[in-house]
Amino acid sequence: MKILLIIDGMHPRDGGPPAVVAGSATALRRHGRDVTVLTTLLPNDEDDVRLTWGGMINHGVALKFCAPVTLKHLLGLAAIDPTMQEEVAAADVVHIHGFWTPALLAAAKMARRAGKPYFLSTHGLLDRRAMTSVRTKWIKKRLAISLLGFRPVFRDASGVIFGSETEDNESWNPVAGMRKHYIPNGVEASVGRKQVTANARDRLHAVAPQFDNCNRWLLFYSRIHPEKGLDMLVRAFNAVCLDFPGYGLLIAGIMKDKEYGTYVKELVLQCPAPDRIVFTTSLTGPESHFLYSLCDIFVLPSHAEGFSVALTEALAHALPSLITRYCHLPLVESEGAGVVVDPTDKSIEAGLRALLSLSDDALAEMGANARALFDKRFTWDRVAEQLCVAYAAAVAETLHDQR
Repeated sequence: MKILLIIDGMHPRDGGPPAVVAGSATALRRHGRDVTVLTTLLPNDEDDVRLTWGGMINHGVALKFCAPVTLKHLLGLAAIDPTMQEEVAAADVVHIHGFWTPALLAAAKMARRAGKPYFLSTHGLLDRRAMTSVRTKWIKKRLAISLLGFRPVFRDASGVIFGSETEDNESWNPVAGMRKHYIPNGVEASVGRKQVTANARDRLHAVAPQFDNCNRWLLFYSRIHPEKGLDMLVRAFNAVCLDFPGYGLLIAGIMKDKEYGTYVKELVLQCPAPDRIVFTTSLTGPESHFLYSLCDIFVLPSHAEGFSVALTEALAHALPSLITRYCHLPLVESEGAGVVVDPTDKSIEAGLRALLSLSDDALAEMGANARALFDKRFTWDRVAEQLCVAYAAAVAETLHDQR
């Protein structure tokens, strides 16, 4: 079976989806599948992309590039890079990560016209709260659904993949009768098992020389964007920090919204103990995953998530977590791996107080539960098994229909 994974950008700046594509591609290759990743490429990005995902390439996954696709291409006013058409035609099954961009919509339409079974991973893009939070964006997306041919793309997909049923329940359905699959994201089973190197510690201390001043650290490791709720976390930490003098907060994120980042930095300066908050954008990407091993509690106070790669990595590193219910993983609380709260200042503050009041033994038990949950459900090999079943069923159905 020849599997084609398509994404609109594999650069580390693109956040979690590239890691999902790389992880699933590598695991599928281990399962003996012929896997190609096709991504659009901006000028001067190829070296960074190849370096970042060298492990995937070394496992035998083919990485191919095509030129960016714009609305002009989608409307037929310019020719789309023929590489996309060629790769879709050569594939047995196509898995498209996302759908809102012209490149991904074009790929889905190509697969549909070619009679190829294709899947769409939502990555939280149908989250009802996120879609409707800004009225103008909601109107634009409704218009796009109507005018650009999204509905048949969703209707005829072999599967629309949500990370969980909880995510689906919080999502908007653009068409009735979509064929839905609940398949989480994953992380390599080896994650969380490696020792932190001296060079990694030196990198952290160069950014945060005050790191040794606290006994325990909270870690926020995600995009700096209003959707992630970082302002609520900082206000909540500011409210509790004097009651828990042994704790610090490390914010390590990719800057996706500079205006919002400036606002969060102003909140950091308002902290009664500002030396106990570190805000950095220089410790990001796979080479900075050592931060999980040096911190003690993971915090993700999102207003909306698909299936968070960062949270899955935290589970792999046996970190207790504080997340909001819109992270769509109630198992964190039900399996004793952390606390699930509402996305409000008061609820996050209460969750912090509950976690920071725990004994060392109680936190260690919570961390062990986190790793056990990860091993049971969220390794890439377990995810790849589910993908292979879905792909094989879709290919069989397509062959049957073509007879």
